[in-house]
Amino acid sequence: MPTDSPNEFVIASTVRTAIVQDLADSPTTTDELLSGISASSTAVYDALSALEERGIARDVGDRWALTAQGQIAADSIEVWQGTESFLATDPEYWQTHRVDVIPDPFRRRLPELGDYEVYRDGPGEPNRAEQVAVSRMAAADAPDITTPFYSLNHQRNVPDTPETRMLVTREATDISVQRYRDGHREEVEDLPAVQMRLTRCQFATVVGDEFVLFGLPTVDAAEPTLSDTSATLVSETEAAVEWGKELFEYLWERSDPMEPYMVEHHADVL
Repeated sequence: MPTDSPNEFVIASTVRTAIVQDLADSPTTTDELLSGISASSTAVYDALSALEERGIARDVGDRWALTAQGQIAADSIEVWQGTESFLATDPEYWQTHRVDVIPDPFRRRLPELGDYEVYRDGPGEPNRAEQVAVSRMAAADAPDITTPFYSLNHQRNVPDTPETRMLVTREATDISVQRYRDGHREEVEDLPAVQMRLTRCQFATVVGDEFVLFGLPTVDAAEPTLSDTSATLVSETEAAVEWGKELFEYLWERSDPMEPYMVEHHADVL
């Protein structure tokens, strides 16, 4: 008996994979499999025999069907192919950026985002990634925003509405207050209507009704902090927006009020 798992056994053969995917929809006749799969009849018969021997498919009279083991293997193939497709959209991004900063439940679900585009700075557009993020955020009615860094450009473009929610880190808050102390800002609070809370995160996100965007730290960073904002990932799929909203709620529920921190550490500017 082969020692590899059912998943490995199926995926190791394109013909076996094609058969399992066809049978995942509904029981199918041999003739339908032969006409629908780009392989020789011998290869299809051999694959069916091997799948039956492994307990992945079974002959149910005039049709072939998956066993419970086969159905589970089929489901895992769909996930695997989705992951492969997701990574293949922009392999360089996933080779040069860190995902360990995303909470585990959401990192595992990243392929759910589906289609996406990465906007990068370039020779003719040195601030393209930032401008994409800022313009998307500014155009949203009431986005949910997470940011681990201070940027006056970002802050000036946050939609100033009571429905907008913003999670900032203590480090970003400290920098903002220090710039006020140093005379670079006229006011400490530029966003009076926005709901603001403190978070501990090392990535940036903006979630609107029709998009989610985020920035991740690069693998070259000495610390996993978002010091490099030269790449912004944007997805407009429904699944991506749902992912982004759930991630923000996860962080929001674990965030802290802003006022106690300001009273304790920056009472002189209140």
